[in-house]
Amino acid sequence: MLSDRIRGAAGAFAVGALATHLVATVLQNTPDSYNQDLRKFTGGWPLPGWRFFAPNPGVQNVHLLVRETTPDGGAATPWRDVTPGVEHGWKQVLWNPGSRGPKALFDAMQQLSVMSSNQADFTWVTRSLPYRLVFSASRAAVAADAGALQFLLMNVFPSAPPEHRMKPILTSEWIPLDSPAGGAEAAG
Repeated sequence: MLSDRIRGAAGAFAVGALATHLVATVLQNTPDSYNQDLRKFTGGWPLPGWRFFAPNPGVQNVHLLVRETTPDGGAATPWRDVTPGVEHGWKQVLWNPGSRGPKALFDAMQQLSVMSSNQADFTWVTRSLPYRLVFSASRAAVAADAGALQFLLMNVFPSAPPEHRMKPILTSEWIPLDSPAGGAEAAG
């Protein structure tokens, strides 16, 4: 009899704790203007800070395009989209270690997009870590004997009319690749 009461009380406590956690999580993740800082009420219990897509949903894709010249400084190749593809399937919900590289590149391209939209000084942008990361991804996509490369970040708005679908974000200068380090110091 006593063990039934203990089990019932433990079950009620667990359900109550879970319900409290869910309600606190929902309250913690409301838009910032309504957000209450619940940390002072949780006694150190961590609440997840999920933002998903709100309040600023993504409406564009960022693409990385590159072109290169031959070692003798010949004509530039046409722009090529070298944005890494991301595999989508049911298994990726559970296990997707291959998403880290493309996500890091995407985050770097987003940072460069923010810098560009805020009219950051181009010299400062070229010395930034995101610029170096995008340069490295671009370098990996061009021929080993390329003389120089240039990359372009392009916003693509899939739902926009065709004449407004693409908007350039940032175009690098021509970066020479003649150094032993593969042009790393030339990129910043």
